[in-house]
Amino acid sequence: MSREFLRMYERIIAPAPDHISIVSRDYEYLVVNDAYLRCHGKKRADIVGRKVPDLLGERIFNEKVKANLDRCFAGETVNYREWFEFPASGRRFMNVVYYPYVMEGAIEGAVVVSRDITEYRAAEKRLEESEEKYRHLFENLNDAAFLADCETGLIIQTNIKGEALLGMTREEIIGMHQKMLHPPAKALEYAEKFAVHIAKGKSADYEGEAVRKDGTIVPVFISAAPVDIGGKKLILGLFRDITAQKRSEAALTESKMFSESIIASMQDGFSVFDPQRKFIDGNPAFFTMTGYTREELAGLAPPFPYWPVKEAGEIGRAFDDLEKGVRRDYEFSFVRKDGTVFPVLMSPSQLTGKNGKVLNYFAILKDISLRKKMESELMKAQKLDSLGKLGGGLAHDFNNILTGILSNISLAIYYGQGEQPLKRLEAAEKAALRAKELMRQFLTFARGNASAKKTIDLRPLIAEWPGLALAGSNVRCEVSIEEGLLPVDGDVEMLSQAIRNVVANAAEAMPGGGTVKITASNFNDGAPMKAPSVIISIEDSGTGIAENDIDKIFDPYFTTKEGASGLGLATAYSVIDDHGGLIEVDSRPSIGTTVSIRLPAAPVVLH
Repeated sequence: MSREFLRMYERIIAPAPDHISIVSRDYEYLVVNDAYLRCHGKKRADIVGRKVPDLLGERIFNEKVKANLDRCFAGETVNYREWFEFPASGRRFMNVVYYPYVMEGAIEGAVVVSRDITEYRAAEKRLEESEEKYRHLFENLNDAAFLADCETGLIIQTNIKGEALLGMTREEIIGMHQKMLHPPAKALEYAEKFAVHIAKGKSADYEGEAVRKDGTIVPVFISAAPVDIGGKKLILGLFRDITAQKRSEAALTESKMFSESIIASMQDGFSVFDPQRKFIDGNPAFFTMTGYTREELAGLAPPFPYWPVKEAGEIGRAFDDLEKGVRRDYEFSFVRKDGTVFPVLMSPSQLTGKNGKVLNYFAILKDISLRKKMESELMKAQKLDSLGKLGGGLAHDFNNILTGILSNISLAIYYGQGEQPLKRLEAAEKAALRAKELMRQFLTFARGNASAKKTIDLRPLIAEWPGLALAGSNVRCEVSIEEGLLPVDGDVEMLSQAIRNVVANAAEAMPGGGTVKITASNFNDGAPMKAPSVIISIEDSGTGIAENDIDKIFDPYFTTKEGASGLGLATAYSVIDDHGGLIEVDSRPSIGTTVSIRLPAAPVVLH
């Protein structure tokens, strides 16, 4: 090989950025350029004329270089990539090409051109990792994914979910036309949508259908968008199977229709309100009941036209009670559009969301006009029955009293003057007084107390009244009165009589003796009297009242005790009712009875 030629070649390649050298067939360096010298940190004289193994080392030479050089010496152009460790520049990734060096028809050696592609390799590695990452994401999407070529419409890739959705293998799917993803009858429709995606270059979401290999139609939600991958325009379609969602929607619709059908067929009125309690809708029974139409009420806020002015506040508070967790029925009077008033039983309720906020209010209205009429008729019948008993009892008692009066007067006449006639007249007087007391109790029961009432301090009276009723009996009395007991408005004599009657009844329930416990305290819970009141409880430990008899104990002349008149509790009930109070009984056979009398407290006068 001409030394002059080598020197000329050396001058030509000296400034080249790639590592360039010429190696003879016996692996001796003939020429190296400046870049080769810099990477090894050597001078030209340190390399030219030396063997490759001497510079690179025997291990590197044998593992990475020798075989490739030998292939080049055999006439092959060899290209490979490999990591090399250079003294001056460190570890670098090199793209190495061996060209046969031919002189006069014979291969004299190899021209070695090595390009440092370390940065390119790093970028390439990042690209590979990125592609692998996106391939992994694509493959493991929760939705079926299909990539279709914009020009041909052919599917070029899918994922595992795509195979599962169509019931086909990847090999069967790739190469299909995108329109074959859909039912044949809708192929044209989806082909037009595909064309729109390409023309507008915009993503779109819509519900559609996919067809499986077995012909099953699957409802899907499709998100389609144009993408550019490696300069190739594609359409990415994500298909989500919404079969379960459609079933749920169908079930919800069916349930909604079923509920609406039930509500529409209800005989009771049903109304719906928004969270601000504005009227939304009602069922046919509601509009028939009130006489208003949906259009007349929709959007109105309370109070509504069918609420009476006087009761509007109470009706509104029934909904307020729901916020406090109170759920019960309420009796109100409503007003029809024509002005007629009718009684209703209202059952309010509410629907709340997960956050506890009210979504809707509801009200079920039952027209109780017929029930009220029946109750009125029943009360009339009960009054007639009571009057019959009262009349029979009065006739019997008066007959006995009159017999006593007449007999004693007759005996007084028979005996004439002396001690015997006087005793008979005294007996007649007592009988006449009993008749007077009987008539007074009857008038109290029949007409109530017509006398003027005044404000009464009950404390000294409660302490006095029981003693009058228990005089001469073997029954003791314990009295407990709360400090600051409120006064009441009433008639002292009539209230005294009522309390004495109840205490006497308690004593009669304990023929073997015992203790009557009387307590008096203030009460103010707002219901049912909606005002401060005084409660007087009278408790005995007697025989109790049978369950079948407890509803009759306030009827006149009803009694289970031999020799009793049956007017005591009836008179007490009439007196307490006349004073605007309530009287309640709690009794358990063989344990005892508690009678609770509640009287409204007198209004506080501010000075």
